[in-house]
Formats: sequence, structure tokens, C-alpha cells
Amino acid sequence: MKKLSYYILKYWYLYAFAIVSMVISISLDMLAPVITQKIIDEVIINHQIELLDSLLLGIIAIGLGRCIFQYTKEFTFDYVSIRISIHLRKSLFQHIQNLSISFFDKTNTGELMARVKDDIDKVWNSLGYVGMLLIEVTIHTTLVLFCMFRVSPKLALVPTVVVPLVGIFAIMMERKLGSIYSEISEETAKLNTVAEENLSGVRTVKAFAREKYEINKFLKHNKRYYELNMQQSKVFVRYYPFFQLVTKVLPFTILLYGGYMVIHNELSLGQLGQFTEYSMNIVWPMEML
Repeated sequence: MKKLSYYILKYWYLYAFAIVSMVISISLDMLAPVITQKIIDEVIINHQIELLDSLLLGIIAIGLGRCIFQYTKEFTFDYVSIRISIHLRKSLFQHIQNLSISFFDKTNTGELMARVKDDIDKVWNSLGYVGMLLIEVTIHTTLVLFCMFRVSPKLALVPTVVVPLVGIFAIMMERKLGSIYSEISEETAKLNTVAEENLSGVRTVKAFAREKYEINKFLKHNKRYYELNMQQSKVFVRYYPFFQLVTKVLPFTILLYGGYMVIHNELSLGQLGQFTEYSMNIVWPMEML
């Protein structure tokens, strides 16, 4: 079978198109707070009402542009990941067909089913939605921080300190989840094996009155599968409130500190509104991390 990198390079031009669409969409996101700043400073405070129409049209144009480029980005990522998963599943199935009989003596059917179905689905997810999010979070966070430093380097220090802390907690959570995910994958294969062997040999089971034994064997693996998923949930429950707390406290802290700067004429009211929007823009990447 070919390596995953072969398929990524095969569709590099589509990935490039998707990433360009992503950058344009994110850049439009960065323009919206600039319009907010002008509406507050120029229209509301300086009473330049004649600017309002063009600024409102700008907001509409940004919204339409984001819709278009968000669609092309997500559709392209989905299309490419589906195509790669189809190729992988086909190649894997062909590879399995060419293996020796001794391999099938040592490997159970449930494990092969898990590899063909569940593992390929995970690759599909990684190259599509998850891969897209990782790239988008990186680009989005970089651009937001750049825009924040352009508005107020002093105020931008607050999210700059918070983002690495969130990253550290995300890495800690991922390490705890990694071993659990591996066990869940193995237990899925065992559960599939028990179910497949029982259903394919149901006549033999009934002939020897082994129903109770087979049910208990299935329930044993089912219980272990449940326990592993509960372990996974407990890790999320332990760490996720921290991410929620940070995403709620960060805009509030920026509003307080920024308000103090406005009072002391270090920042205009429009710039504070602009910066607050940027702080809301950096919240969702931290939640997705």
C-alpha cells in the first residue's frame, strides 16, 4: 500500500485551493472589527453620518465573501478526504485479498473489519474536518494576534499570555486521551470479532446450547468498551471547564483593561470595540484546540 503522503501530494493543488480560500475567509474576518472601529469613532463620535452607508455595505460584502470562501474551503477539504479514503479502503481491501492463509489463521475477522471501516474513517476525519481545523486554528490565531498588536501592543499581551497556557492544557489532555483512544480501537476490534463470529456461527451456537456463554462473552467486551468511553469522558470533563472559563474570562478581562486605557486616552472607544471583536475571534480557536 502507498503511504498517506502519496495521496496528499496527489491532491496538493486542491489542498492549496482550500487553504487559499481559508486565508481569504479569515482575512475577511479580520476586516469586520476595523469597520466596527470606524462606525464607533467616525460615525457615532465624530458624527460623520455620510460614511455609514458605505461601512454597512462593507459589512454585508464581508459576510457574503465569508460565506463563499467558507463553503469552498469546507467542500474542498471534504471532497479530497473522501477521495483519499476511497482509495485507501480499496487498496487495503485488495491488499488483504492477496495475503496468505496463515495470516488469516492468526488474525480475527473483527480486527480486519475494524481496520477497513473504523481506521479508514479516522484517516478520512483527520484529512478532512480535523486537519482543516488544525490549519485554520493556526492561521486564525496568528492573524488575530497580529491585528491585536497593530491596535494595541500593551493590550495584546493579555491574549498572548493566555494562548500558550491553553495550548499546554490541550497537550496535557491529548496525552491522557491518546492511550485511551488506542485501547478503544483495540476493544472495538474485539467487539466486532465476537459479534461477527457469533452471528456467522449462530447455528452451531444453538446446536450446542451455547447462547448464554456467547452472551456473557459479548457483555464482557461491551462492558470494557463502556468503561473505556467513560474514561475518555472523565478526561474531557476534567479539562474542558478550564477552556470554557478561559474563553469567557478573556473578553471580559480585555474589556476591563481596555476600558481603563480608554479612560486614560491610551485607546479610542472604537479601538476598544475593534479589540473586543478580535478577542471574541480568538476564543473559538482556543475552544477548538
